[in-house]
Amino acid sequence: MGFSFLDVFSPCVTYNHDNTYQWFKPRVKKLEDDPAYDPSVWTAAMERSLVWGEEIPIGRFFERTDVPSLHAAEPVLSEGPLVHQAPRVPPAVARTLIEEFM
Repeated sequence: MGFSFLDVFSPCVTYNHDNTYQWFKPRVKKLEDDPAYDPSVWTAAMERSLVWGEEIPIGRFFERTDVPSLHAAEPVLSEGPLVHQAPRVPPAVARTLIEEFM
């Protein structure tokens, strides 16, 4: 887990009569379908991100596997999402903090 950037293609069916679904469909190519593509190579990911035209690459462009995920780096998250954990701050202290910053 970490930072992600999403670019969503959503052709406007009302006003965009050039870049329609029928235009996108034959051009869009999933990077995961190319066995020669390695998502761990930063320069390859940057080169593919500039491709646009007869081929439009989509999918996972880059992924680092040499650093721990957020869950692995933060011990408190090993117990699961914070929203499902019991509060570790006494209610009186939490109330004081909330009042101070409101």
